Amino acid sequence: MNTNWNLGFTQMLRNTQPSYWGNWSLDAHVAAGAVGILNTSTGAFQYVSTLPSAAVATTHAPSNEWKVQSSDVAQSTSSVDLSGSVVDPDTGTKVTAGLEMTWSFGHEGSLSSTFLLANQAYLTDPLAQIAANKDWLVQQAQAAGMYQNGEITQGFGVVTQALMAVSGLNLGSQSDKSTFSITGSAGATNAMAGNAGGDAKGSYAQTKASSAFEQHLWPADANIVATDLMPVAYQFASFVGQTPVLGWVTNLSGISILLDDAHGGTYIVEATASYTVDGKKQSTSATVSGGRSTMMNSIPVNATGLELDLTFKGMFSDEKHRFNWPSPIGQFPNGQIAIDLYGVWPGSSRAIERTSGAVG
Repeated sequence: MNTNWNLGFTQMLRNTQPSYWGNWSLDAHVAAGAVGILNTSTGAFQYVSTLPSAAVATTHAPSNEWKVQSSDVAQSTSSVDLSGSVVDPDTGTKVTAGLEMTWSFGHEGSLSSTFLLANQAYLTDPLAQIAANKDWLVQQAQAAGMYQNGEITQGFGVVTQALMAVSGLNLGSQSDKSTFSITGSAGATNAMAGNAGGDAKGSYAQTKASSAFEQHLWPADANIVATDLMPVAYQFASFVGQTPVLGWVTNLSGISILLDDAHGGTYIVEATASYTVDGKKQSTSATVSGGRSTMMNSIPVNATGLELDLTFKGMFSDEKHRFNWPSPIGQFPNGQIAIDLYGVWPGSSRAIERTSGAVG
């Protein structure tokens, strides 16, 4: 089984963090301000350079514990007698009562990512920093072969924020019913799995595996404490046309608008989307009936000034709703807009943009 671990890790992250990319191999270059190429097929980041004079700030991570695992992964701990044979690299003391932490994997291809987080590092006002360095970014893109037809190619861009970890490990099972264990002092071993306070230092004295594993540990070697933080996951900004897109996750060719009238409503809704492309006003229209959904014709990815007018048709009078998105691709990095439509005639109607909850 040839598993793309980084892509699988990223896809698992997207269940709760839709704009994050995973740093499965623990590449230290993936830091806020890093400039490079992101391959959407593999999820791999190729470092090119660092944004000049990047202004980076930090904030506390939402939680010290980071745990992303396949559903068939289980963790367990057991006490072990180390009889003073191990020295805790953080305290310099000999460890008598140690801890063994074991990850059990049910199937080949299952993965686990557990870390002790320190902070979230991010570019302050990333759009302003990207704009100030646009000429330099164009030069870097040209040198990397990521510039065509007067535009930076999608996939070239800047890491805008990264979750930074003190210690931890990424594990990928390469066989069914396998186990991986680390042993060390109780505090240091727990810190490897994120089960500790933010000032803890993770380390381990030894590792043990029942079979082959894809493994990336931080610190990378036994019996040491990491002196640098390691990025675990990150967000990325790329360009779509001339527009920098924060939270970029895929190559975009158009903007879709889903009209979802399947929420028990009875109104027929007429929709018109108007927008500007290369200085010219354009529009597309669609109609959806109660109990149904429809997708409007794709809107060019470089459209600006997108306005969506919705008319809920009544017997004697209509109800109207409007949405306005000056830079739609900047507001919807995945190029997908979903509008939920509600209302039973002759009662009032509602239109809600699904992601933000904005009411038209």
